[in-house]
Amino acid sequence: MIKYKHIVIVAVIAVLFYIFGALFKILHWAFPLGENSHFGGPELIVISVMFWAIAGGLLIFKAITARGNDFLNR
Repeated sequence: MIKYKHIVIVAVIAVLFYIFGALFKILHWAFPLGENSHFGGPELIVISVMFWAIAGGLLIFKAITARGNDFLNR
């Protein structure tokens, strides 16, 4: 069963990816991946948004499958 700490962990990972993505974007840093490709800030921010979407989906799933009326108090 999914617990709230799992959702919080995914959200914290999303925040970390966003912070590093913003840092890479501001400083124009990038990891070279090959001949004409790189991995930089915009890609890290996209990964962050994906993690936020996963955390939101997990929270909605938790709310739907919770037993009782006080699912936020568990």
